[in-house]
Amino acid sequence: MVLGAATAAAAATGSTGISLFEYNRENFLYDRKMRQETEYQIMDFRIKQAELWREDVKDIIGLTSVKMDTYLIVNAVQLGFCVMAFCEGRIAAGTPTWLIGCHTLCLGGAFMYLLMSVWLSMHASVTAKAYEVRLLTQHVRLPVPTWAQLEGARTYGSTFEKVNTRQMFRMPFAMGP
Repeated sequence: MVLGAATAAAAATGSTGISLFEYNRENFLYDRKMRQETEYQIMDFRIKQAELWREDVKDIIGLTSVKMDTYLIVNAVQLGFCVMAFCEGRIAAGTPTWLIGCHTLCLGGAFMYLLMSVWLSMHASVTAKAYEVRLLTQHVRLPVPTWAQLEGARTYGSTFEKVNTRQMFRMPFAMGP
């Protein structure tokens, strides 16, 4: 009779121990899974933040390109008017030579100013695009996680075996963490 009671007590203790072990192992794996998902979510947030920075760079550089393209179109049309005035613009007969000289000098100055404006607007547009590429490829890179970071976020089931034995058989809510 005493042997039967001892056997029943040992069986109950073993059953409780197995239940506690399985409960704590499930909690351990659940916590590790949540930690892994949090790590991956943080990595995703970093990538999205970098994408926003890249979009900002593209928008700011795009403003320069649009502005320079607008200047290019307007100044090219004005340059065409200047060339037309050179070729087809006739000054009335009997105009003093000093006025003809001033007229020619004014048209030549306007032509040079507009030609430089067209050239510099093309140069500014190309330079802005080149700087955008440099910024996007060298400074505002996507934070792709390294293998070490991915491996650090990962959890193996065998890690539970390295936990303190007292922690493996901890009674929930009765013992501290």
